[in-house]
Amino acid sequence: MRKKLKKFLSLSIVLVMMAVSVLGCSQKNESSEGPSDSQGGGSEVTIDFAIHVANPKDQEPAFYQTVQKFMEENPDITINLQGTDQKEHIKKIKMMAQSDTLPDIFWMLPASAKELEEAGMLLDLTDFLNNNSEIVEKFHTNMLDTYKLDGSQFGLPYQPLVTGLWYNKALFEKYKVELPETYADLIEAVKTFEENDVVSIAKGSKDPYSVWAFLTMLSRYGYFDKIDQVLAGEESYNNEDFVKFYEKIAELRDLGAFPDNVSTLNYFQAVEMFSSGQAAMLDAGVWETKRFEESAMANDVGFWWGPTFSDGVGNQQITSIVPAAPLVVNKKVEDNDAKYEAVMKFLNFYYSEDGAQIMLDNQVPPMIKFEGEIDEEKHPVFAKVVEQMNKPDWESQPNQPDLIVSEPVANAMYDSIYGVINGIYTPEQAVDVVAKKISEQ
Repeated sequence: MRKKLKKFLSLSIVLVMMAVSVLGCSQKNESSEGPSDSQGGGSEVTIDFAIHVANPKDQEPAFYQTVQKFMEENPDITINLQGTDQKEHIKKIKMMAQSDTLPDIFWMLPASAKELEEAGMLLDLTDFLNNNSEIVEKFHTNMLDTYKLDGSQFGLPYQPLVTGLWYNKALFEKYKVELPETYADLIEAVKTFEENDVVSIAKGSKDPYSVWAFLTMLSRYGYFDKIDQVLAGEESYNNEDFVKFYEKIAELRDLGAFPDNVSTLNYFQAVEMFSSGQAAMLDAGVWETKRFEESAMANDVGFWWGPTFSDGVGNQQITSIVPAAPLVVNKKVEDNDAKYEAVMKFLNFYYSEDGAQIMLDNQVPPMIKFEGEIDEEKHPVFAKVVEQMNKPDWESQPNQPDLIVSEPVANAMYDSIYGVINGIYTPEQAVDVVAKKISEQ
């Protein structure tokens, strides 16, 4: 086991000593056998559940309310919710992995979860899926494959990551601009907004990761058809189709689609630009839903997946409803029949329509396709997001393009996109930035 863990647990001696100290103190209040309680002999079961926020009730209300509702319906099962901010949570999980005292269920970043799986520490959830086919049928198609490794389902999605372009309907109506469908439509809209001193797409390159909608546009140029070959060195990131994508960004820049001071703005300033009515569109995700719901523009905000391209590659009706980080289960859970049954029961509830409704009530898109009840008068913005998510004949990209490459390559992708937006790179130079970084891997 130690050899298998070497990759995942490359912690410094200091960190190891910290782990021993922390665990030594914590075990005064825990069983010496690790997280959890009885070995199947009692009628009550406790599930230790660790997530990535310090205050789950306030920071993750949908998740928290789901847990509370589950315990209300299952009084014999107690969920011991352990909340820690993300950075410390990751460190804590790594320490617990080293001492083989992982929580029963926990949130983890995808790459780290995969390493835990490779170390043999996670429960294969294939049986859960096989025994709940009605839930599997409702998952968005890409929600499960991301967390598979060598036939093992090592995780399930915590929540979906939904990104696109928010738009201000009032500005479109004021200047008699139709909401675009194609890139050609977008060009005409940009021209009109530029003539009227309105920023078309609010962006801030001080936060270079804020290119979500543009990553989806890259998918419409065959990104997922090519990326495996690109990473394997069999194809280059500098290819005709990807260059066309960057040429579209350059054209938008030249037409004045972005703020003049985009290079000095950050993401939050871009959001403020949109919220104050200075920009027609904003590249962001559903995490901004509550902000817009509580603003004066709530009835004027819509959500759009971005333009289709006549010279694109493959299916153009692409959305971005992708899995973020997974929930994973400690493999040791299978050694305790009562705990295993309780964990399976919780997962069944979490991904059920009742669980989905709790998410909808909290303006969080559920992982499953579900036509639940949304108070459109109270939540007009969220209702529009869900409407787009359920759009017929559209399908999500498999994942967000930057999430399937290494961090250095992802950073190069951000740099390449904002480099064109800022006029630093030509399209050809932009693709070379990424191609060079890939060659260094």
